[in-house]
Amino acid sequence: MKLNYKIFLLIYSLLIMSAYAMKSNHGLDGYIENTIDAAKNARMHSNMGNIYFDEKKIISALKEYEIAYALTRNIPSSATYMYNIARCHMVLGNYKLAKELILGAIDKDCINMTYYEALCDCIIQLKQHKKEIEKYLSDTTNPYNKIVVGLLYFKTGQKTTAKLIFDDFVNEYPDMLITSDVKAMLNKM
Repeated sequence: MKLNYKIFLLIYSLLIMSAYAMKSNHGLDGYIENTIDAAKNARMHSNMGNIYFDEKKIISALKEYEIAYALTRNIPSSATYMYNIARCHMVLGNYKLAKELILGAIDKDCINMTYYEALCDCIIQLKQHKKEIEKYLSDTTNPYNKIVVGLLYFKTGQKTTAKLIFDDFVNEYPDMLITSDVKAMLNKM
């Protein structure tokens, strides 16, 4: 079943690529110019990366995600590809680089709770959680810092403190899009 799905995805991707290759516009001087849709090509590479990642072929997945990111680096959806690259580096044990990539993904898309969870996993693996908690607590200008602090407390076994921080976040920022994810975290506790 899984092999059939992979074969289907591969054939589907090839058909889409050939369809786009056939679709063309005539240039001003009569030459045929092929149109390339970088976002669609990026999704294809990302899908291939997902297949490789599921098969534990991390280097191959990393290369596909890097291509997807290179095709979309200037648009917000590239945050997903940065996160996928970071996931590969986490599996490979490159937590410092993964942390930097996740911070970049958060800069592009600050309402994805999965990114914050992965960031905290990197911080914990790097044994920086105490220092990072202090840093994030001292900066009260960014409400998302409370999410990081709450997750760090939660992931290091300090669930009561995490719950207090998440409760405070929900009460202080009830209208933020990410608040529903924070409420879901509270329900997990």
